[in-house]
Amino acid sequence: MMNFNFVFNRARNIIVSPKTEWTVIQSEAQSKEVIIKTYAIPFMLIMTVCSVIGSIIMVSNMGFAIVRAIGIFGLTYVGLYISALIINELTTSFNSKKDKDATFRLVIYSSTAYFIIMSIVSLLPPLSMLSVFGLFSVYLFWEGTSILLETPEDNKIGFVVVSTLVIAGVFAILYLILGGILSALFAAKLMG
Repeated sequence: MMNFNFVFNRARNIIVSPKTEWTVIQSEAQSKEVIIKTYAIPFMLIMTVCSVIGSIIMVSNMGFAIVRAIGIFGLTYVGLYISALIINELTTSFNSKKDKDATFRLVIYSSTAYFIIMSIVSLLPPLSMLSVFGLFSVYLFWEGTSILLETPEDNKIGFVVVSTLVIAGVFAILYLILGGILSALFAAKLMG
C-alpha cells in the first residue's frame, strides 16, 4: 500500500530543509527497490493522473491522454533507473562511494522538485514555463552528494555537472522517443 503521507512529508522536508533530510535519508539505508516503490512510483502516479487530466483539457482526446500518461510514467521510471545506474558507475571517477542503493536514493529523492513541477505542468500545460523550477533538483542533488556518496568538496562540482548532464541526456533521448511515438499516434488519428 502506498503511503502518500510519507511521500508528502518527505517531499516537504527535502524541499524546505534538504541538508537535514539528506541526513535522515542516509540513516534509513533503504534499498533501491523500496525507494522506487514507496517514493518514486507514488509521484509517478500523481504525474500520470495530472497528465491524463491535462491532456483531456487541452486535447479532448481520452486515448491520446492515456497513451501520453503511460508514456510519461514509463519514461520517468526508465529515465530514473538508467540515470542512477550510469551515475553509480561514475562515482569512483570522482572519489565518491560506489553504492547502488545510495545512488538510487540520491537520484530519486533529488528529483522531488522535478516530480512536483512536472505534476503541475502536466495538469496545466499552459504553465510550462514553470518547468525551470525543476532545476531545484540540481541543488537537491548537490546537497545529497556529500552525505550519501561522500563526494569530496573538490570533486563535487564536476560530479554534479556530469551527473546532471547524464540525467538530462537520458531524459532527452527518452522524451524524443516518446514525442515521436505520440506524434505518430496523433497523426494516425488525424488521418484515420
